[in-house]
Amino acid sequence: MEPTLLVGDRILSDNSFYDSRPPQQGDIVVFRYPLDPATYFVKRVIGVPGDRIRIEGSLLYRNGVALDEPYAAYKSLRPRNERDNFPILPSPTAFPEWADELVEVINDGELVVPEGRYFVMGDNRDFSSDSRYWGFVPRGNILGKPVVIYLSFDSSDDEFRRADDRVSHFPPKTRWDRLFRPIE
Repeated sequence: MEPTLLVGDRILSDNSFYDSRPPQQGDIVVFRYPLDPATYFVKRVIGVPGDRIRIEGSLLYRNGVALDEPYAAYKSLRPRNERDNFPILPSPTAFPEWADELVEVINDGELVVPEGRYFVMGDNRDFSSDSRYWGFVPRGNILGKPVVIYLSFDSSDDEFRRADDRVSHFPPKTRWDRLFRPIE
């Protein structure tokens, strides 16, 4: 989700937010990863039920309209057809079950989001494990809406991953400018 969220960000989520309304296009959601429900993911909702999605040369279209996405980051200099032009068959990087399902949800070169499912993508479009590769998120997997970063560590150093190093390196490794930042 870079640059919206960084590795080392700790977030608070409102897990009752979607009790009274469905996720909307552009919402950031916390959900159980469909291929391993014990794992939590955070991604942006790109398509809701009934939406038609396609990507051409990294430009995202929803229902035939190119989206203005100021939050999206493109970091790779090397184009990849299955990432930058979607949907494409066969996709060499898709999980096999998704590759089989993908055939059934493409209509006129666009992916059509089925009822009860959501198409999600990370803001770091070139390096995101998202719906392009493993499929839709069922509505029941969506847990809540992240609202604030309550703590953020620069955890790029291996030694900072040990608990005793976190205490001794807390001040210099804390990203103070990200504390209590709302997630949008």
